[in-house]
Amino acid sequence: MVGAHPKGDMMTIKLIATDMDGTLLDPRGQLDLPRLEKILDKLDQRDIRFVIATGNEIHRMRELLGHLASRVVLVVANGARIFENNKLVQAQTWDDAMVDKALAHFKGRECRDQFVVTGMNGGFVKKGTVFTELDKFMTPEMIERLYQRMNFVEELQADLFGGVLKMSMVVGEERSSSVLREINDLFDGHVRAVSSGYGCIDILQAGVHKAWGLEELLKRWDLKSEQIMAFGDSENDIEMLELAGIAYAMENAADEVKAVATALAPANSQAGVYQVLENWLEKEG
Repeated sequence: MVGAHPKGDMMTIKLIATDMDGTLLDPRGQLDLPRLEKILDKLDQRDIRFVIATGNEIHRMRELLGHLASRVVLVVANGARIFENNKLVQAQTWDDAMVDKALAHFKGRECRDQFVVTGMNGGFVKKGTVFTELDKFMTPEMIERLYQRMNFVEELQADLFGGVLKMSMVVGEERSSSVLREINDLFDGHVRAVSSGYGCIDILQAGVHKAWGLEELLKRWDLKSEQIMAFGDSENDIEMLELAGIAYAMENAADEVKAVATALAPANSQAGVYQVLENWLEKEG
């Protein structure tokens, strides 16, 4: 498992793609900005692009990255939106029929399942929703900002969203697999649900995932998938790792993620992504 893989040649890597939660972020959900900045400086010298591919939306990414936000490319909402130089360059929204079907299906459960609709106009939740589980991977300040950003509404209605990018819910680890099955059976493959870790579920348009976002960037930049080195830990990272020439699963990754990886990185608690990149850049000279 460890080391380079024949389909990716270390010399030709031109794009680093990493997940955030459970991967680049430490277990408290924080970045080491000075350390990341040094890595970005070295990547810039070699004309290697750094892409963050996350299920999260843009606001949390900007908060976490601070002044580095404009130096990375952000593939957010699991591929549904792409930001370069802090500007939106691409967006893919759900068709109306799917939005209506999902809202009807989850009616009455919105608060219990901590149901969030992420749209072009921001994040929407039903009044009365209380988020649990977040303290497992976010600091109290981050959670507070999340509440401030969310639009709490009487009813979730399609005309509020300005186009839906994804939906998500927090059901806890023990209910996770049954809810995933329920959603995937309901939509006949037009919409699919994936675990994003920590008992959270992302509901995405079929065919839109982190790898789809990366493929759009490969076209823009005239690169090949073999030139990607990727890092991930959750089910929503699998397509991205399958796409990449060099695919690192974190030591803390789910087993199904390790199964598609070409190498293992130390856990996110050990700053595994930073370690791998620093060692690789040093070897490259």
